[in-house]
Amino acid sequence: MFNVRRFAPIFILLLAQILWADPGRIVSLAPSATKCIDLLGCGNKLVGITVYCPDPSNSIEKIGTVLEPNIEKIVSLKPDLIIASKEANQIQSVEKLRQMGFQVYVMDSSNNFDDICRVFIGLGRFLKLEQKAEDIVNQSKLRVEQVKKRVEKLSKPSVFWEVGAQPMFTVSKKSFVNDFIVFAGGQNIFSELPSRYPQISREEVVLRDPDYIIMVTMGDLGSHELASWAKFKTLKAVKYSRVMCLQESIFTIPTPDAIAAGIEKISGILHPK
Repeated sequence: MFNVRRFAPIFILLLAQILWADPGRIVSLAPSATKCIDLLGCGNKLVGITVYCPDPSNSIEKIGTVLEPNIEKIVSLKPDLIIASKEANQIQSVEKLRQMGFQVYVMDSSNNFDDICRVFIGLGRFLKLEQKAEDIVNQSKLRVEQVKKRVEKLSKPSVFWEVGAQPMFTVSKKSFVNDFIVFAGGQNIFSELPSRYPQISREEVVLRDPDYIIMVTMGDLGSHELASWAKFKTLKAVKYSRVMCLQESIFTIPTPDAIAAGIEKISGILHPK
């Protein structure tokens, strides 16, 4: 005998998928979400973003910060869909918006390039743009493989990747940033540390004496740090003028194509010939 109750949840899910319309108004709660939405061709649907999100036109309404989104502002924008990040946003904000009746899609955490590709395809699938997402991922993976093949037989210079100066943090192999170094043909001097973004001291960097010091920062902090490292004249990175500051968002807002572009750039730095 056919059990209606048993199959009711499946019917409800299928009905929801059939009736679900493409969202006309989207609010993004994280820079990574904003970049992915734009990459999928839905940037024109964004009606609200955080103050940290890229907005070249400076025309999209700002809804506060990643950690403290302005709920009242979000409500006033009447979004059809809100896209959040598991890594960036607080679960309390997500649940509050859901309890208010908003549809919230949460992008999963990403620890490496493969994760970033998987999460991106998941968003594309949700927005009914899976083929476009897969095309972007496939092209990005091809670019990365081309770099890896080009550097596989070359020497692997050691790299210190600086994230913030006071206090000083770096990245381990548990962070997607490590892929910028390894896939570009380098070695991360702090890859073995247990946390993704471990705090370290300047003295530890000096002891490990990297071939390159790469920092990703904005504004005056970069200039200040370049001057700070210049004092350590016996460091290989300083001695051979291999201390540099990068400001491109491809290193801080992970999308498949951004990771590919970042790996290409780092490869050009580590293996200029």
